[in-house]
Amino acid sequence: MANQNYSGKAWERGNKSQGSPDKAVERPSQTSSSSGTQKKVSAQPKQSSQPKNIPGDFHNPYNFIPTLPRPNYADLGDREPIGHDGYREGYWSGKITCTLTTITPLLIPDAAKVEERVKNHKVYPLRCVNGKPYLPPTSIKGMLRNAYEAITNSRFGVFEEHGDRLPYRMPANIGLEMVPARIEKNSNEQLVIRLYPGTSQIDNDGKPSGMVKVMYAAWLPTYNKNDKNVSPFAVKYEVSNALPSHGEKVTVWLEQYQKIKKDGRIIFTHWRVRKIVRYDDSNSIGTQPTPKQSNGGNYQPTGKPMIKATGFVCVTNKNIDGKHDERVFFTVNNNFLEVDLTSQLRENWSKLIIDYQEIHAEEIRQGLPCSPALNHSHWSRHIIGGEPERNLSEGTFCYAHVRMRGNQYEVKDLYPVMIPRDFYELNPASLLPEELKPATSLQDLSPADRVFGWVNQQGSGAYKGQLRISGVHYTRCWRGEENNIQEFSPEGLPLQILGQPKPQQARFYIAQDEQGTPLRRGENKEAGYSENQHLRGRKVYPHHRGTGERGDWNSPMEDRTKRKGFRQEYRRPKLNGEEQRDDQNRSIKAWVNPQVEFQFEVDVVNLSEVELGALLWLLNLPKYQNATNLFHRLGGGKPLGLGSVKIQITETDLRTGQDWRKFYESLKKEEKPEQSQALGCVKKFKETVKTAYEKANFEDVSFVAAFLKSAQGFDDDKPIHYPRLQQNPEPNGENFRWFTENESTTGFKLSLPLLVEDQGLPYVPN
Repeated sequence: MANQNYSGKAWERGNKSQGSPDKAVERPSQTSSSSGTQKKVSAQPKQSSQPKNIPGDFHNPYNFIPTLPRPNYADLGDREPIGHDGYREGYWSGKITCTLTTITPLLIPDAAKVEERVKNHKVYPLRCVNGKPYLPPTSIKGMLRNAYEAITNSRFGVFEEHGDRLPYRMPANIGLEMVPARIEKNSNEQLVIRLYPGTSQIDNDGKPSGMVKVMYAAWLPTYNKNDKNVSPFAVKYEVSNALPSHGEKVTVWLEQYQKIKKDGRIIFTHWRVRKIVRYDDSNSIGTQPTPKQSNGGNYQPTGKPMIKATGFVCVTNKNIDGKHDERVFFTVNNNFLEVDLTSQLRENWSKLIIDYQEIHAEEIRQGLPCSPALNHSHWSRHIIGGEPERNLSEGTFCYAHVRMRGNQYEVKDLYPVMIPRDFYELNPASLLPEELKPATSLQDLSPADRVFGWVNQQGSGAYKGQLRISGVHYTRCWRGEENNIQEFSPEGLPLQILGQPKPQQARFYIAQDEQGTPLRRGENKEAGYSENQHLRGRKVYPHHRGTGERGDWNSPMEDRTKRKGFRQEYRRPKLNGEEQRDDQNRSIKAWVNPQVEFQFEVDVVNLSEVELGALLWLLNLPKYQNATNLFHRLGGGKPLGLGSVKIQITETDLRTGQDWRKFYESLKKEEKPEQSQALGCVKKFKETVKTAYEKANFEDVSFVAAFLKSAQGFDDDKPIHYPRLQQNPEPNGENFRWFTENESTTGFKLSLPLLVEDQGLPYVPN
């Protein structure tokens, strides 16, 4: 093979070489590299618990490659890097020349020249040099680093901002367990939690006791159900005709009501305020009002005697669509219950309110009257109340999640509303095994750290790696030089809204075991991020297969998002004939067309056989099951299908340290040695992986199988997009509604399927 020219043709893979066979490999002792304790490694995923009878209509744009327990075996384990100070015997150095061909449009935004033609809407030009698209070497290196981490099951290079517990919205039925509470001073002038359970006793589970469970707080009619206006039937102070204000002490007449289903079953029972006066005007409360008569609706009076009570008005604002009542916290016969206000409860409250306020800070800054998910609402008091709402002080109103411990009431936590957010039990970082967390010392560098470089995320220390990308340049466009770039109008092509990562969606991000098995269907949402769970793995964006053949990328400025049987998932639909450009999406002035070719060089120094083999395998991916091409993902807009590229090796000059020594010691020009031994490193890598993870075939190791599936894409022609409730994309992109339906009482409560088993998700998950 000496003097062989690789230019312009595919590089021959290692399994076709005539190199010497691999040395016999003894099966390793399966241990964790971090703890040293015996840990059995099994790459066989459990069968997915997703229901097989639910048809999938679409694929989520991202999925996960499992991160298995890492055996400290051969060069798949952790160790210090070899270094750069000389060519080491038995280690490989040299140059690999590659071509990169775009398969779907490539987005290389020039962030330094971003424009704002519409307020808060960013328009990005394409990064070019001398009229040709410029592909930064760092982009290629980052793409290869991510893929290399996945196929070697290396440590995460970066795992930041995952040390805090994530919030989630608690289920609606939790409201029955929330006891109204107010922070007050006791006889010793100490702040305590005073519970206002109304007429009910608190049971062991926190719910009202008895066969008929009467809700703790009284309902105060205030709003119209279907708009933001005050209801004409709102209960006001009789003398002033004013609405009661938050925090006012009042005297009330209460009438008992029931909410009844059509079949006559009682859903719940509650007290409703019929008459109200300020506490100072208690003498004017008068006699009880005339009882209401049943009108056949959902809410009916029970006919039981009214009661007169003293309490406090709690106003949280019309913070959900359909809300029609505020609340009055009260007890009868001064039956107050006091619980200690601990420092932990104070701390939890502060974190929760800060989270509420930070999540909605940008929406409030933009002047939105309520969350974009709502139509007829206002922000909750605690969200717009600023700093004072973050601290529990005298007079703070809240809801206490109560349990009985022995003969004492215990407050698990305090919340600002009846159906609140809460925090998962554990933070994401605690679910990542130590051997997968970013390295903190040179001795703990995994294969990807040694090859691509490492920076200590927790302090000082760095290593520049054994690999460098250089010589990146545009070479040609297979469809003609005039077609290398697709330019759009100065206003740009408005891309579809890109979703932000939402790891609080535990059904998509959490696994029930180390193999990445999805959470079981129907698992309670609050069970996420808890003991014995794991993260799903490394996020990847599968290739959007078949888009070129269907003509998805033709005439992108033409809005074909509603055309039957075809949807441009990459562009934002027009609304009433107008392009939608705002702070939710971005526009681009141009992209690199498919069939554009770049060339780049990879310089390596002192790579082991396994390290080099993994790199060569990535740079010349085989055809999937000998039939389908495999692609890497590069650049921006990957969830929208942009950035699929094909990489091929065209030439190599790779030699071991002893061969380079001979080369430099010789005074005569030597021919480049044949590369069959270098090609054999691919086989060495595959053999090492399958031995370390106890599989007969390399492709059967779960993280390899998932990587191959992602690089191949789905073959069922289903659309790929973020979850939504209908086939056609909407201008507003309100994919949160799918998750709401999925978590509803009739919802499937589906998890994201395993990548290798992904048959899609249904549009309506109930």
